This record gives sequence, C-alpha cells and structure tokens, in this order.
Amino acid sequence: MPARSITELPFVERPLRELLDLDVDRDDVNRDYAGFGWARAPVVWLEAAGAPARRVDDALVIAVHTADDAEPLADDLELEFELPDGPVAVLASTFLERWLPELPHGSAIVLVICNPHRAALRRPAAATVPVHYGLGDVAAWREPPSGEGGERGDRILLTAEDWCIL
Repeated sequence: MPARSITELPFVERPLRELLDLDVDRDDVNRDYAGFGWARAPVVWLEAAGAPARRVDDALVIAVHTADDAEPLADDLELEFELPDGPVAVLASTFLERWLPELPHGSAIVLVICNPHRAALRRPAAATVPVHYGLGDVAAWREPPSGEGGERGDRILLTAEDWCIL
C-alpha cells in the first residue's frame, strides 16, 4: 500500500553507519544511494570547505534526500523518498514539523540533506536544540579516530560547502 501521508512514510531509526551508507568501504560517494531515516550519534563532525571540522555531540541525525529535479526554493527543500510503490515528494519544512516531535531529543539535530540551491532553511517550530544543515552537496565519510576527546572507533565526518546553524 503506498504512503498517502507524511505519517505513513517508513521513516525509522537505523544504525548510523547504515543510514549514512558507511557500512561498506568506499572511495567515493555512492550517488545511487537513496536510504533515509534517523539515528542517534554520540559524536559527528561537520566539515566545510577550507575550515576545520566542528564536533557535534549527542546528535539526532536525520538523513533524507532532495529530489534531483526539484525547483529552487529560497527557504525550503523538496524531499524525495524512494519507496517500492514509487517516489513520494514533500517539502522539508512540512516533513520536519510532522516528524521532529516524534523523534528522540539530543543536544543537536544534524540534517544530512543535499542543498544544491543553497536554500536558507527556517527553524522548525518543534526544534528545541540547534539545527545544523549544509549548503551544497552533503557527503558522509568515516575515518580513523583522531584520539581527540577519547573517541573510539571510526570518526563520522559530514562534509558540505558550508554548515549553517538554526
């Protein structure tokens, strides 16, 4: 049965590495990956072009995709969810207003959404913590820990042209 409303989307918690397509070694971004969902991350690092990576602790990571053929919007993004019955489109603002109250709280929210038209997103009313979002393409990487802050395991790094905070 196809999703008829935002609440019927299969937007579920997933392991962070799986959510970000990091569960396999890869040398480049997988442009065909269309996974979506949310995860809790003890630490993620946000890196913008030419700037040192910024650490974000206790993050709710929300990963969704923009439609490839989306019209440019000044303050919103058209999301596209690839479902077995076909794609479903919804504005990011509408999606976040509906889903944020249902998700667990953290110290920050990190939106892993490509923003090709560099839209200046509005702060969702349901957000009670800082919301980080990228400008341009957002890519996920993992690298060995730097040892900084007692990290264990791979460091999750999210790159974009720039990162904004709401």
